[in-house]
Amino acid sequence: MFLIDSILVDESLAKVQFCCDLNKCKGACCTLSGDDGAPLLNEEVAHVQNSVEAASLYLSQRSKDEIAKHGAVSGSHGDYSTTCIDNRDCVFVFYDSGVARCSIEKAHFDGLLEFRKPISCHLFPIRVGNFGGDYISYQPFSICDPAKDKGKSENIYAVEMLREPLVRLYGEQWYDSLCNHIRTVNPNFTGANT
Repeated sequence: MFLIDSILVDESLAKVQFCCDLNKCKGACCTLSGDDGAPLLNEEVAHVQNSVEAASLYLSQRSKDEIAKHGAVSGSHGDYSTTCIDNRDCVFVFYDSGVARCSIEKAHFDGLLEFRKPISCHLFPIRVGNFGGDYISYQPFSICDPAKDKGKSENIYAVEMLREPLVRLYGEQWYDSLCNHIRTVNPNFTGANT
């Protein structure tokens, strides 16, 4: 582990090569089995709830019915998540040519929402924990094996692919410091601070 400003970073993030390959994984991260959907920060709950109308333009009737019946968000303060359908699909999933995609993000890119999507989704498979301060780590999932293969074949590191959400969460200066540190411990990392 190493510290960048006040953020504790798992050492694996200096080494893991990773680049999403939606053609192979089909957006499996949006359909992980489990009781909860995407983890939400307390301050994201209102954004998600306010996204329902715009996101519904892309959703199946099944998803709309689930939101109407159970709401878009479940849990309580400090432990919120998006609602799931049958302990699998996030309620905001829609399918495009067999690929699970986020209707909130689609609405964002179509200019209907400022909010892009929950930071936990944007950062996946990096997870943020809190032990008196933020702790970020890479959480490997077998569904992401194609992304690991693509990362290795194209020499792309997870921190490069996830630059945008890392900057969104911690800022450009923090991200530059992270890359500079990784260069000191991993001579194979040549990622640019762009």
